[in-house]
Amino acid sequence: MNWKRWSGRLTATLTAIFGAAVLAASVASAQEATAETFGTKEVKDVVYKVVDGREIKLNLFLPTKADGSLAGNAPLLIDIVSGGWASGAPGDGGFWRACGAVERGYAVASVSHRSLEPGKLVFPAQIEDVKAAVRFLRANATEYGIDPNRVAAFGASSGGHLASMLGVPNKVKMFDVGENLDQSSQVQVVVDLCCSADMAFYLETAPEQTPDPIYVALGGAKTNDKPFAEQAAPLMKNARLYSPITYVDADYSPTLILQGVLDRLIVPSQSCLFYEALKRAGVRTELWLDNEVGHTASIFPFEKRKQIVFDFVEKTFGKTQTSEK
Repeated sequence: MNWKRWSGRLTATLTAIFGAAVLAASVASAQEATAETFGTKEVKDVVYKVVDGREIKLNLFLPTKADGSLAGNAPLLIDIVSGGWASGAPGDGGFWRACGAVERGYAVASVSHRSLEPGKLVFPAQIEDVKAAVRFLRANATEYGIDPNRVAAFGASSGGHLASMLGVPNKVKMFDVGENLDQSSQVQVVVDLCCSADMAFYLETAPEQTPDPIYVALGGAKTNDKPFAEQAAPLMKNARLYSPITYVDADYSPTLILQGVLDRLIVPSQSCLFYEALKRAGVRTELWLDNEVGHTASIFPFEKRKQIVFDFVEKTFGKTQTSEK
């Protein structure tokens, strides 16, 4: 198998990023499922936010005991339903449920958001939505039997970007609007697959390669009628404002990053830059590179991906059971 864990320093050029050797490192086995196997209670189409008369929804999958009652105090795993910042109906829990997380005693929330619309629904709408979802879930933690101090967010590509924005420290308030403002929108763990973590760097170094949705999300439009550098220049302020790397400091949430080395949509340098920023800030982080895949959520064989993710999540949750990040 051709996969490795990044443990080096980011070098000055993209060639070095892609060509540098990474050291292999094994990860401790994820904790085994508890002896008790839980049932599942589904709570569908929960309205967590209303904007201009439009209902934004999530689905919940909650662990239950043998008598059908909620297990209670369950760690919460959030799956962000997003592709190019487009989102339809709330999903089925994605990766978390495929892993059997509910049966192991975790609660899973599958969160949708408003879809990107050029010139209409651009940033920060999508960021505000997922942050509102976290606040809603914490505000209703008792009703749903979840532990508000053990929350992890998972996303791939644009979903990874939104999950990473949930790692932004509580002191950054600009994206918290609407209801439940007494609750934190910062999760305890971020699991990010191939996200655009530093859009300003992307636009500056490779404006012609930067994906079209990034231009749209930042309030622009990628066209062929003028140089890409000219199109990117007016978007740089927004690119910094809406990039998770901008907010990295010692209070940022522990973050696991998975990246395909063959990714030509969200280039691996994005994940490398994010990892290095987190390391410099002293944030617990890991970067795992899969040399065999491109832009996909299926980074690493499923069982290995499951092992890496749950090892990181469970170790972090073990440190945060009594205190909120």
